[in-house]
Amino acid sequence: MGLLDKLSPLLRTAVPEPVRVSEGDPQAICAPVSGQVVALEEVGDPAFSQGMLGRGFGIVTEGDVAFSPVSGTVMADVKTGHALLIRADSGAEVLLHVGLDSVRLNGSGFRTFAHKGDHVRAGQPLIAFDRRLMAERGLDDTVLVTVTNAEDLSCVEERAASGGKVAAGAVVMRAER
Repeated sequence: MGLLDKLSPLLRTAVPEPVRVSEGDPQAICAPVSGQVVALEEVGDPAFSQGMLGRGFGIVTEGDVAFSPVSGTVMADVKTGHALLIRADSGAEVLLHVGLDSVRLNGSGFRTFAHKGDHVRAGQPLIAFDRRLMAERGLDDTVLVTVTNAEDLSCVEERAASGGKVAAGAVVMRAER
């Protein structure tokens, strides 16, 4: 077995195709993955469940690629590849975070398709992740989205009910200036 065979399959994967998103609402925040919506208060990480990282939601994912929930500019990325902060064109600051305690993987099992300074479009693939590896390490692969500057906006409202199923690209929140 050669070195390339030992590397994560994510390194050999082509960039996935974007998902369709609802057009015409610049305040829309879309589901980054397909799966079951979880109220942020029910997430097993106090930084998220207590609202320290903003208002938002989680999705128990069915896939292994997280797509951009908004169109905007990547303001921050992390070297471990599990999270991005995006300033939406509408002004909302949106955190996309894959998994709980996923920083413990030190970047293993993650591949990012956008970096700080890049302009991204809603529905564009941003992070591929290895759900099998996360499960092997006992990590929750719930994908989280929060609006970190919710207090600076006039309205942040959820559009998807906890427990309901959503498809990647569906509108799940709105954030208005």
